[in-house]
Amino acid sequence: MSEVYQQLNQAQFCPTMTFFGLNHIKTDAETTYFDVTFPAESLNPMGFVQGGMITAALDDATSIVMIDGYDRKKAPLSTNLHILFHRPMSEGLGHIEVKIINLGRKSATSEGRLFDPNQKLIATLLHSAQPVETGR
Repeated sequence: MSEVYQQLNQAQFCPTMTFFGLNHIKTDAETTYFDVTFPAESLNPMGFVQGGMITAALDDATSIVMIDGYDRKKAPLSTNLHILFHRPMSEGLGHIEVKIINLGRKSATSEGRLFDPNQKLIATLLHSAQPVETGR
């Protein structure tokens, strides 16, 4: 496991990732897997996870995969987040899968998918970003 994911799993990467309990599970050849927990504070008046909270969790997951892909030398400055909602998400545990589409010098793109505990697809995020130097 990379230093980036170790720091994430110790809840020491950034406050929003800690808020969502974002936890790296594994990475295989093409996909990085996370668990995420949506607390009661993320619910809308209908009792489901608010769409902006889903977007933020997927933004965090896709961003950290890009950061790791750039060996922490670059970080994504988001230029576009395109989200599709497929069904409501309830409070509690979810699973995120992230695939890198492109890690270039001037642009980066990744796709994140949120699933409920029954592996039903909740939302899909296409994340485009400009990679910026981190000074590391």
